[in-house]
Amino acid sequence: MQRNILWRILTIVALVCVTGLASPLVKAKGSAPAGDPAGQEWLTYGGNLYNQRYSSLDQITPDNVKNLKGAWVYHTNVFSGGTSFESSPIVVDGVMYLTGPQSQVYAVDARNGQEKWKYIPTIEGVESLPLCCGQVNRGVAVGDGMVFVGQVDAKLTALDAKTGKVAWSVQVDDPRAGYSETMAPIFYDGKVYIGVSGAEYEIRGHVTAYDAKTGDQVWRFYTIPGPGEAGHDTWPQDNEMWKYGGGSVWQAPALDPDLGLLYIAVGNPSPDLDGTQRAGDNLYTESIVALDLKSGQPKWHFQEVHHDIWDYDTV
Repeated sequence: MQRNILWRILTIVALVCVTGLASPLVKAKGSAPAGDPAGQEWLTYGGNLYNQRYSSLDQITPDNVKNLKGAWVYHTNVFSGGTSFESSPIVVDGVMYLTGPQSQVYAVDARNGQEKWKYIPTIEGVESLPLCCGQVNRGVAVGDGMVFVGQVDAKLTALDAKTGKVAWSVQVDDPRAGYSETMAPIFYDGKVYIGVSGAEYEIRGHVTAYDAKTGDQVWRFYTIPGPGEAGHDTWPQDNEMWKYGGGSVWQAPALDPDLGLLYIAVGNPSPDLDGTQRAGDNLYTESIVALDLKSGQPKWHFQEVHHDIWDYDTV
């Protein structure tokens, strides 16, 4: 019983190497680096905008990794059998931002684990929402003095980075129709980019850019092209399956500032295992798609699996 309870308590454990003290954390000098490796801080989901997840730090080595030990523990006190902890910590100015499975946000001092603030959203009937793979959240984006989190009730919420108070919150889509937010958003140059989960429930996937200061929608790209759009001919022309074709985007995209492109990975079509109602290649499911940062217009794509009937996901 005790082991069961401990397994359900989400905890954050920080490790230190006993071979030496860590260098002091330095303040961020601006937005996340594009292609440079992450340093003392981890400013975006993928470490840098290219999503390379590479760190330049070298204090921990193959020789001394065995000496790691716990430095502090932070208990979120979340008890639920239908959740998992998949948050990637973001560290900015010495503050670590993490998320819980019901879209909670925790701001803690990265040096000692002391809580600075926490955000607990009010999500009524979360247990009854049509969520594919349980209640989960993969992290936040930070920029312009705010913390951005996607919520399982299909909202995008901006929090004051110092206090945790809500600056704005927008409804990205309808959670009762199968849409949800589980991915970590991306912040760049005054905009927040976020996809949507829910392809198992016959949604029409999309990626949306929002103004970081106001929450106003800047553009939206649908991953299932409609009539008159390039790629619509890869869907049946005698039914309206394109309206329910899936194509969720639940992994944080990569971004190239020099080329002005956002690279998204689109997931499975819908229905996921039955392709009889959706003859064709079913673009842009199971594809990598490059979008113009300013307009959201597609520049190129590569489909990895044509007419997927195995529920693969391009991630």
